[in-house]
Amino acid sequence: MKQILIIIITLLSLNKRLMSQEKIKPDLKIMSFLGIAPFKSESNALAQDLINMLYFSPQPKHYPKIGFMDLNGKLKIKPIYNMASDFYDGYANVIRDSTYGYIDKNGKETLFKQYEETYFYYGNTGVAKKDGKYGLIDRSGTPLTDFKYHHINFFGFNNFGGLVSKGYGHLLNSKGKIVFNDNLDYYIRSYFFEKDSLLVVQKTIDNKELQGIVNLKNQMITELIYDNIYLIRDKELILVTKNQKYGYVNKSGEVVIPIIYEQATFQITEDLICVKLNNKWGYINRKNETIIPFDYDEAYPFFSGKAFVGKDKLHGVIDGNNKTVVDFTLEKTQLPFFSDNLSVYKKDNKYGYINQKGSVIISNDYDFANPFINKLAYVELNGKSGFINTKGKEIIPIKYNQLWLPSDKLIKFAE
Repeated sequence: MKQILIIIITLLSLNKRLMSQEKIKPDLKIMSFLGIAPFKSESNALAQDLINMLYFSPQPKHYPKIGFMDLNGKLKIKPIYNMASDFYDGYANVIRDSTYGYIDKNGKETLFKQYEETYFYYGNTGVAKKDGKYGLIDRSGTPLTDFKYHHINFFGFNNFGGLVSKGYGHLLNSKGKIVFNDNLDYYIRSYFFEKDSLLVVQKTIDNKELQGIVNLKNQMITELIYDNIYLIRDKELILVTKNQKYGYVNKSGEVVIPIIYEQATFQITEDLICVKLNNKWGYINRKNETIIPFDYDEAYPFFSGKAFVGKDKLHGVIDGNNKTVVDFTLEKTQLPFFSDNLSVYKKDNKYGYINQKGSVIISNDYDFANPFINKLAYVELNGKSGFINTKGKEIIPIKYNQLWLPSDKLIKFAE
């Protein structure tokens, strides 16, 4: 449950966080290395990971640097880095004075001056760039493959997609061994359901890019008939689109939710699927049975038996029986759901927190607020950032130029 909340908060905050990087570097060029969302799972079918290392020219000395503190605000790693990722398996990717590398949770630093770029995810295999081409390395910097790839993506925790040339590439394991070659007839888009070893592949047919699913034996699970195949967090269903309509298939390629909906959720929670039909939102189950009628202008996934829905530009909260538990008096927020029994609410363009009955618990004093995770919430006030607890007390003072969500019990900050 907490992992799902972290992913939703991370993904929905992506645009805001990328924009906020301008506090650190106004003219940076952002390169997102596509992969999976940042936590371990049986399936890596989650949207793009936020392993974002930044291409940049040398930074002026007055630009903020990044460090890490613990959940009580105690300094753990001094702010000396131009950029840093979250922690994965006890390590964070860093850039210091244009040199890439990583640190552990004690701040022990490993930098790779021999490479133009490096970045690691979970495990001990990472991607490095040398002489303009990419290859795999281990944590000591020893090459595991030749540097021959135009780009390498993270496909799961132990697999990597290496692009050799346009429309052709390899699936590599963590030792650098090729475990799947692209068929020249199509190319790999992504790898998911790691336990089942399924790949999304793409091909140009009649001047249109179409996608399908194959396994590592190169057997077609679905034909190349879909406009898009989305790797959502679910152990059974895969979101697909065809002719601008949404539906779901299972891991055998069978259509289980008909492809008739105008929009559909990327998150399936509490076995309810949020879909849009005839310009209204409602909820169906995995059998495509309507559970909550299509009455809403907006709707969001259920958490703890509650969901935010919108009517006439205002939002309220319903339960699984479609009973209104919070009246439709709330302004729209970016992250509408309950966690730690509280939800962000917005009024007069200010943010605070309500409980599941709609009572105000923390008044709307903030310029921006994120949902609670493990009883901590990120807030902004007067251009500064901090963290509060569920009683509204500042745990991390609202004084920092920039803070990130906790990872591995450490909070990244810039000052």
